[in-house]
Amino acid sequence: MKTILLTGFEPFHSNAVNPSQLIAERLNGEVIGGVRVVALTLPVVFDEDTRRVFAAIEELQPAAVICLGLSAGTGSVDVEMFAVNHRISEGSKALYPIESDGPAAYFSTLPIDKICAVIEERAQLPVRRHGYAGSFLCNHILYQTLRYIETHGLDCAAGFIHIPQSTEHAAEGQPSLPLEEMVAGIRIAIETAVA
Repeated sequence: MKTILLTGFEPFHSNAVNPSQLIAERLNGEVIGGVRVVALTLPVVFDEDTRRVFAAIEELQPAAVICLGLSAGTGSVDVEMFAVNHRISEGSKALYPIESDGPAAYFSTLPIDKICAVIEERAQLPVRRHGYAGSFLCNHILYQTLRYIETHGLDCAAGFIHIPQSTEHAAEGQPSLPLEEMVAGIRIAIETAVA
């Protein structure tokens, strides 16, 4: 049976719970659209994130990789369109290239418009196609995953979806969506990605 690799991140900064991790763990082992979901929780550490993803891709040879991440300031499901070749230096907050010889950007190979439309229609969640995944780990993992797939000549789609904090764990006044509704939305995204 084909697999899809679904990643989420561990908690970070003031976020004691990361819903991307909870969603990935919830969907782990499910068969969606005839494809088995294999979940992987990533550390919030540059290069350790990619080491784990590359190993999982090599082992599983998945049909697709969907990475999830928390965007604590958003109130919608944001399907990212591309990743750019820069990352932030945690010490100085300066930006520098992820790969000195890499292209300026990689575009998601997921059917973004279709995923957005189906999530909105079936899960009735606020959803949007979004630009790029920032300067931290979310952009890093998307850029490096797409680069790995291209340089290894793999037949594998990949993309990134940002989600808000879950209502159950959000601070007062923080944008959020109920966890179960986001689980349903990501399940739909997976089904659409492998259709």
